[in-house]
Amino acid sequence: MADFLLRDIDERVANRVKEIARQKGWPLNDVLLHLVKQALGMAEPDPPAIPGDIARLNGAWNEEESRAFMEAMNSFTGLPDDAPSYMTNKEGKN
Repeated sequence: MADFLLRDIDERVANRVKEIARQKGWPLNDVLLHLVKQALGMAEPDPPAIPGDIARLNGAWNEEESRAFMEAMNSFTGLPDDAPSYMTNKEGKN
């Protein structure tokens, strides 16, 4: 394998390379090799990000579960209003 020495690297470029290394947890050399391959069209695409916990909930309920949730939420509408008097208007309503 060949070795190359890069000189006179702009400070903004150096800082960005370091930032990428921190984000990916890669050594600087690996980041530079990846960036060179990417610029030459020879890099493998990055794998898709694994969604976080909340993203996995998106659309996770089926119709029956959604209906059960709405029924449970609707059961709260019949509860008495126990708001303190300073939060109600003169007619005793919110």
